[in-house]
Amino acid sequence: MLLALAAVLSTMHYEADVAVDGGDYVDVLFEVPAGTREIQIKHDDGSDFDILDWGVWSPEGFRGWGGGNTEDIVIGVEQSSRSYLPGPITPGTWRVTIGKAKLDADGGHYTIDVICRDDVTLAVRPKATFMPVVLEDTRRWYKGDFHVHSAESGDATASFEQIATLAKQRGLDFVNLSDHNTSSHLDLAAAAQPMYGDVLFLRGAEITTYRGHGNAVGLSTYVDHRIGYQGVTIESMLEAVESANALFIVNHPTLDLGDNCIGCAWDHPTTPWARVAGIEILTGPWEVVERLFAPRAIALWDELLGQGYRIAAIGGSDDHRAGTGTSLTDSPIGSPTTLVLADNLSEAAIMEGIRKGRTIVQLRGPDDPLVDMRIGDAEIGDEITADTARVAVSVTGGSGMFVQLWKNGEKLEQRPITSDDFKTTFDDDTEGGGRHRYRVELINDANNRIVVTSHIYVNAPPLTGFVGCCDGGAGAGVLLAAPVLGLLLRRRRRAT
Repeated sequence: MLLALAAVLSTMHYEADVAVDGGDYVDVLFEVPAGTREIQIKHDDGSDFDILDWGVWSPEGFRGWGGGNTEDIVIGVEQSSRSYLPGPITPGTWRVTIGKAKLDADGGHYTIDVICRDDVTLAVRPKATFMPVVLEDTRRWYKGDFHVHSAESGDATASFEQIATLAKQRGLDFVNLSDHNTSSHLDLAAAAQPMYGDVLFLRGAEITTYRGHGNAVGLSTYVDHRIGYQGVTIESMLEAVESANALFIVNHPTLDLGDNCIGCAWDHPTTPWARVAGIEILTGPWEVVERLFAPRAIALWDELLGQGYRIAAIGGSDDHRAGTGTSLTDSPIGSPTTLVLADNLSEAAIMEGIRKGRTIVQLRGPDDPLVDMRIGDAEIGDEITADTARVAVSVTGGSGMFVQLWKNGEKLEQRPITSDDFKTTFDDDTEGGGRHRYRVELINDANNRIVVTSHIYVNAPPLTGFVGCCDGGAGAGVLLAAPVLGLLLRRRRRAT
């Protein structure tokens, strides 16, 4: 809502061409006079083809990133327009940073008009400082969605009320707020949290670069997403996420849709994967992308796990409209759903569950079958030492489907699920030592993935040779090498 118009202190006009080369970002500097309490910035890329992104920095630093927002930017002392932060307005040199999201071969052209006023025009929205909450003090599998946008993302419309209402209707316990390259939603969500005590809002952001997107979980501040600008790299970006005590999840890593989703596929060759806590194995509607996206994303996940990284399986809806979207690529909150085994329902406990790899992805949504997997006392995410992996699996609500055991990225065995309270055990000999990882997948009769768990890791003790006495000459002995001993002692796989 706009209030009465304030007096104008200054107006400025800027326009210029944007070259294809020279990096992905261009700065336009402008001067803010003393006494300014609100800045309005009108911007235009002047093209139906070119796409320019927009953000603002003050002398102190970040004030917001609207990306492809087409409406005017308004930055005020007490309230700013969506995607932008309110706060003191320091006189001096400010900057509009323009991102080259999409340009034709001839480049683009921008037009910017800046208006500085001595009073505010925007009504103030409720805000609060984040306070940790524990909504339930029980250790169990909590259901949530790690990829949910509010209206603070320029391409989204969902209110916090709509997000919480739909999440509750679908039986979710938490959502991770994933607004693009901003922190403007954090104080708004903190004010809304007490009104929605059944659904936990996790602080987060989708850090959107032109070569890959990723969700930060538990992020309390803006992290510079402008790869290539003033020394920002993928390494420094993930280090900043870690320094903020947040976790990073790579989003839709193999979803290469060209200009239909700019930068959606992950293409940062120097990614420090040790700083990545999770990877989306499915994003969006199962019916549309399961066969196209999930196999390649899971293959990448297995490749990284094979290199020794511990990365949890994650699913996210990428919901922008609280279930009211109409296109084929829209997916409501909770489709897919990620279950996290956590000590309680709090941001800290959910994050710890991710760190430990205690996740299961229900690819279609929260009504998919429930799966549990254990090796002895080890739960999903644990690492143990054993010479035989006896994998106990229970499935609730999966009658007519099939359960698969996967080891080190390869399917070992598949069995039909014959009841809605199904239990089975797979035995696998770890054969000669090494580190092995096991997960369970459920598929339907059309061979579509339905549920995918993260892993239990098994370190197998190496087989060693021994010296045995035999009759004959003194000191005669036979050394059995480890491979021979392995043949003698090898257990067969068996099922119960």
